[in-house]
Amino acid sequence: MPRLGELLVAAGLLTAEQVEQALRAQVLWGGRLGTNLVELHLLELDPLAKALGRQHRVPAALARHFEKADPALQALLSPELAERFSCIPLLAMGPEHHVVIAALTPLAPRQLGVIADALAVEARQLVPAIAGELRIRYQLERVYRIRRAARFLRARGKSIPPFPAFQVLPVQAEPELELAIPSLPTTTHEMAMFRPEPEPAPESAPEPEPPPAEPRDPAEPVIDRAATEPEPFPPEAYGDGGDDDLLPIEVIAPGNDELADVSHDAELEADLDLDAEPDADAEDEDSARERRTYVRTIADAPTTESERLLGRIAIRKVAIGSAPRIMAGATLGEATRAIRRSTGRDRVADLVVDTLDRFAPACEAAILLVIRGGTAIGWKGFQRAGSGLGEIAVPLDDAGLVPRAVELNVTLRRSASELAAIDRLLLSSLGRDGGDLVVVPIAIAEQVMCVIAIATAESAPIACAEPIAAAASAAFARLMRDASR
Repeated sequence: MPRLGELLVAAGLLTAEQVEQALRAQVLWGGRLGTNLVELHLLELDPLAKALGRQHRVPAALARHFEKADPALQALLSPELAERFSCIPLLAMGPEHHVVIAALTPLAPRQLGVIADALAVEARQLVPAIAGELRIRYQLERVYRIRRAARFLRARGKSIPPFPAFQVLPVQAEPELELAIPSLPTTTHEMAMFRPEPEPAPESAPEPEPPPAEPRDPAEPVIDRAATEPEPFPPEAYGDGGDDDLLPIEVIAPGNDELADVSHDAELEADLDLDAEPDADAEDEDSARERRTYVRTIADAPTTESERLLGRIAIRKVAIGSAPRIMAGATLGEATRAIRRSTGRDRVADLVVDTLDRFAPACEAAILLVIRGGTAIGWKGFQRAGSGLGEIAVPLDDAGLVPRAVELNVTLRRSASELAAIDRLLLSSLGRDGGDLVVVPIAIAEQVMCVIAIATAESAPIACAEPIAAAASAAFARLMRDASR
């Protein structure tokens, strides 16, 4: 299977340098490559879905398909299954009512069987399709109220932070790379190729192989099997066969057999438009949330009575838990060497948090914040007392230690009595009302990409924090270079 980046370069949609920029962003931002390409404004959602369809040889679910989704059909699938399989039922089509299922990744036959049972159809009636991560997560929130993590929400402020420059190595495309576009089928005959593969039968009772189909004489006319069979689409409806053309789908619904012609997903595009201002004329709170959702930061005003009593926004305690007990290295030197040699982004972050936990006993809580746009978003952290940390996001346009440390690339420390308002909120979010707040930058090629925010007792020593940050900096720089190869 070709890699997504190689496929996009071979198709002429991106340059090797653009793919490498997204790969470097992925090291720190996380998410899938396509997600980072969209967030860096290098690729749009529909071309991404088409490329994923080519890569996995399944139909691409585009904006117009989501626009014409059947709410009654979607209600048959429970939020638990939708979240478990990262999938969205779209619509039924054709005389046999095949059901299109858009998913984050190609669904396995067993998964399709579970979904078919929930929708009260047979597995052979499902047409699995694929869409980008941002679109699937957006639709899961819109349809099933499955809240997106802060990582997949729009960051306020500037949209594309600069990334360190590394040596660019060209991506070599395979000469025989097949760029044919699988499309959502339009007829029952075409749907057969997209049906899930049946589970292999037990060896004791093998399924008999069907006899080979006789080739049809090209001169033989196609028989109209039923009066309800839709008329063929005219040749012009199929485009010129280029990379940007997909076969249109026929929407079968009561009282509506017209071809959908929706060109874009307006709500999702607004949600991802990083340069637009909030819509003050939204009809109600729900529509405003669907049209554009920002990362909520600790500076945002409370919106509920419980938040007003806390004096800050409620923190969702699901994204960031306590540090895993990795125990890499018996000494600080061995632990920092383990950080430098880590082979993955999450491994680096886990080791950073674990090393702080073990070698900085005065550290009461700490969180690794990633810079994305005008916001520093929590990634990994720990808290010695309490149930663990939740999602924490710090705006970089307010005066405080985090934006100052990012600007100067130096470690900053202040006692609670000297902190600005935003810093007091950060210290409170870490579970402390007193003591000191310390912010340690993690820079790559002199550009601060992350910071470690630490809550500690007043004047308590935490000399290990800067060596840990330096080890993380070296690890992330190496991972970025490796990602460009």
